[in-house]
Amino acid sequence: MTFAWIRFSPLLLSFALPSPAQIAAAAPTPNSDSICLSEILISTPQPYDPAQVADAQHKADGARDAIRQGARFEDIAKKYSEGPSAADGGALGAFRRGQLPKQIEDKVFAMKAGDVSDVIRTKQGFAVLQVTECGRETGGHGGFGTLYILSDTHGVDFGPYLTKVLHDLRDNWYRLIPKAASTRKGEVGVEFSIGKDGAVKKMRLVATSGDTMLDRAAWGAVTASNPFPALPNGFTGPNLALRIHFYYNPDEGKLD
Repeated sequence: MTFAWIRFSPLLLSFALPSPAQIAAAAPTPNSDSICLSEILISTPQPYDPAQVADAQHKADGARDAIRQGARFEDIAKKYSEGPSAADGGALGAFRRGQLPKQIEDKVFAMKAGDVSDVIRTKQGFAVLQVTECGRETGGHGGFGTLYILSDTHGVDFGPYLTKVLHDLRDNWYRLIPKAASTRKGEVGVEFSIGKDGAVKKMRLVATSGDTMLDRAAWGAVTASNPFPALPNGFTGPNLALRIHFYYNPDEGKLD
């Protein structure tokens, strides 16, 4: 996320996992304490220049007007958003109460799935937010995966960083998924830490599918992504601890 957070731990992020094998992963269950969001962000430079700020607001207003006139939020995000989630149609994932600035939390938790906010002024620029259905596609292709932050983020906004982490995990998983997975079912959970230099540390399997083929593909998605980019400047912790879950051919009810 691109806002200045009050706190950012724990966090759930979702990402699309398409495949011919109908591979998917679990997502947060929507409830009154969590919400899934997408974003269109028009950045403003610092120090602020009045003309540039006015131009950014004009672009944000134009994006919101286009959505009011029937354009898909995902299409406008891909075309105009300057946030790190633009390539994914603006999808940011799930957030719990207390993870968003209070004035934004009050707005989005009063909205329903599919609702789009007015233009909101933030520290980074002008944002338009959409509430999406958790566990449902928001402009990707297939099912969803869930990434959990297990360690204290020390007040750092890890949204842009985790967008890159998820991209690498997703691409490597696609590459390693065996054709035989089309007929197999299972869940694989992997925990690992990322050091300040981006190196993966302390990997362990926390949920096995019982199928070596499936476990290896999920494990390999992490090791093939090593090293990730260095952790963001300003993070004072020793490492970032994460857990990623992969699901192969889950029952429809499980995704619901």
